[in-house]
Amino acid sequence: MDKNSPKVSVIIPVYNAEKYLSVCLESILIQTLTDFEVIVVDDCSMDNSVAIAESYLERFGGRLKILTLEENTGSGAVPRNVGLEYARGKYVYFVDADDLLIDIALEELYNCAEKYQAEVVYAEALLTCDAEPIPTKFETAFWEPALTVEEPILESEDFAKRVQKFVDIKVRWTPWGKFLRRDFLIDNRIKFLPLTIVEDGIWTFELLCLAKSWLRIPTPLYVYRSNETSVTRQQRSPEQLLKFWTNPLITGIDYLDKFMNRFEFFQRHQNYSVRVINVIANECFQFMKKAFKELEPRELYEIFKQEFQHDKEHAALIAYLLFIANTYRNELTK
Repeated sequence: MDKNSPKVSVIIPVYNAEKYLSVCLESILIQTLTDFEVIVVDDCSMDNSVAIAESYLERFGGRLKILTLEENTGSGAVPRNVGLEYARGKYVYFVDADDLLIDIALEELYNCAEKYQAEVVYAEALLTCDAEPIPTKFETAFWEPALTVEEPILESEDFAKRVQKFVDIKVRWTPWGKFLRRDFLIDNRIKFLPLTIVEDGIWTFELLCLAKSWLRIPTPLYVYRSNETSVTRQQRSPEQLLKFWTNPLITGIDYLDKFMNRFEFFQRHQNYSVRVINVIANECFQFMKKAFKELEPRELYEIFKQEFQHDKEHAALIAYLLFIANTYRNELTK
């Protein structure tokens, strides 16, 4: 790393975030650690997001870059990957444009990473806030309250235990819960799959498998606000809903299968491979329930067949999806 490189690169994917972006940037301006850069990656916003970001250029004093993608990608995956390509910091931190940081966040994360030589610093607790542009109410939230550590602790290096943690959904998928060594991401070629959904789960699984040093910390440093306009909350017809979730499902499963085949562990313990895939599949199925209930089996088959483009390699998977769909239909119509 160049000696003039910043300690931290904060990467912010942006799409139509004019309501909250200024608050997000203000929270970064007041950080007690000042040796950072901010990379805003605009995913073709149709509002004033870019203008708002540009209004902060002078205040950041050369520490702010603004990039705009040529076409909208529909999620934070590609913007985060692009931001990583331009990042120069020793560490990388992904922040969503409608969220914010408490003032000591970057300093606390950086100091923990340096002290423990961690490739991943995982903050298990977070703060939540109301939907007002300038929030007035904050609450502490935990992913797994009973398991949250009381002081920084390095995660076990036992591979089976880490995989089991993912299978049991004991690790939050969100990118903003993790502070990462940039060279660790680059050396292991870890990027987000260009999907509209579940890409964060697959990315988190890669981190768990590849990180030699994974540090868990208890301090809530990130402020999250639930966004009613997120891609999972948008209203869709049953047909649109099924198509929206089917492509990430098949692409994610294909990718996971190839990734896990790189490890002798999964070759020897195929039951773990199946359980990992089930985690991603079940996430998709939970959101596909409405379509399973409202569409007839023949309609389901035609949509699945169309989405797989008549690929004979996936004939068995189509049959499996139909089985799952009919199982859900039977449960939901009881």
